[in-house]
Amino acid sequence: MTSPAPARRPKVATITVGTNESRWLPACLSTLLASTPDLDLTVWYVDNASTDGSTALVRDTFPAVRIVQNDSNLGFARANNVGMRAALADGADYVFLVNPDTRTPNDLIHQLTAFMERWPEYGVCGPMQYTYTDGDPVALDEHNEWSRTALRLGEADGFVGDRPHRPSPAGPAAGRAPETLEHAYVQGAAFFVRAEVLRTVGLFDRVFHTYYEETDLCRRARWAGWRVALNLGLGIQHVGGGGTGASTYRRVQMRRNRYYFLFTDITWTWPAILSLVGRWLREDLLGRSVGGTTTPARGWAETAAAAWWLLRLAPTVARRRRAHRRLRAVRPVARTAGSAP
Repeated sequence: MTSPAPARRPKVATITVGTNESRWLPACLSTLLASTPDLDLTVWYVDNASTDGSTALVRDTFPAVRIVQNDSNLGFARANNVGMRAALADGADYVFLVNPDTRTPNDLIHQLTAFMERWPEYGVCGPMQYTYTDGDPVALDEHNEWSRTALRLGEADGFVGDRPHRPSPAGPAAGRAPETLEHAYVQGAAFFVRAEVLRTVGLFDRVFHTYYEETDLCRRARWAGWRVALNLGLGIQHVGGGGTGASTYRRVQMRRNRYYFLFTDITWTWPAILSLVGRWLREDLLGRSVGGTTTPARGWAETAAAAWWLLRLAPTVARRRRAHRRLRAVRPVARTAGSAP
């Protein structure tokens, strides 16, 4: 009698992008590699032109990790795209983007994979984030600031602070998986996505460089017919803030990307877009931008630079809007959960 063939194990790739993050990499990569052994897991490290010896550290300490070395700092979006392309070419079924300043419980990737296998209508999911501590096992004691904010905002539109009555992007209650919160987005620090989603809607929009790229990918996944959710019962430790913190870089990137995100959102009418832009401009010119505060003089200068940047991107905005409309026009047939309760 012939024995049945063993069940196929989904292939999962984790991608960690680092720029001078040698301080965090040992804990990050060691906890990823210690994940539940029944996984078909590949751990990738994408180095963004570090000068602190990060690549050598990973090569010498973690020979099982696959390394991609960028010649220059490509930013968060493009560097993760490099890793995602490599993972897709390697046959990954799921991709898990994980920031360097994280520590991963050893069963987290298994749990995320099992969730996606059971609930095929979910295209993107992610764990809740907890404060970063040392010690083994990885403790999940207290939500970090990002998780507290996500729980407070719930399933509201991403611009709820500006338009509190905008419809939620969350899917209908019917067919929803238990212990999920269909927040506006899953943060890129711990972002678990189906390869099928990436092949359908594309990777991160490289225009964003850093900030809003994961929010954009989440909305594209929704427009293409998938659900997006945080898994309330799962967690990861994350310091948060990355290497940018409160800086001119963060302020400038977040300001201009917010406008680009809005202009490429096909669910907003142009009168509503222009109304919101007027509100943002008043704050930005005063130096009270989304990414931090500065003087009115710098507010004017940075806003003018952002406006010129956006003006030059007008053809790209038009192309993105056409692509986004096509996504909604060819939404896949509703997916059915394999074993929903």
